[in-house]
Amino acid sequence: MEAASRAGQEISLAALKQHDPYITSIADVTGQVALYSFSPKANEWEKTDIEGTLFVYKRSASPYHVFTIVNRLNMHNLVEPVNKDLEFQLHEPFLLYRNASCEYNFL
Repeated sequence: MEAASRAGQEISLAALKQHDPYITSIADVTGQVALYSFSPKANEWEKTDIEGTLFVYKRSASPYHVFTIVNRLNMHNLVEPVNKDLEFQLHEPFLLYRNASCEYNFL
């Protein structure tokens, strides 16, 4: 089973490198997530059109860590650099975060 997992990760790494040639390794993977965004106007969480596999990966150039959702619903993937402007809060089973654009989201 370990060899199959390693082979799957190598395939995923090759696919991700097509979008980001600076990827050096995958740090973690979650099979299925959905992205929700907070709407201040409606004062509620709204489901976006982004859901799929979440990858956290390392890069050889800045930013050195990124997470991405490879979207199963359309061709628009989420890509978020992990830097000092990114804030996380864990509220199991949800992960809330605010990015540099001050957008509030949760996975």
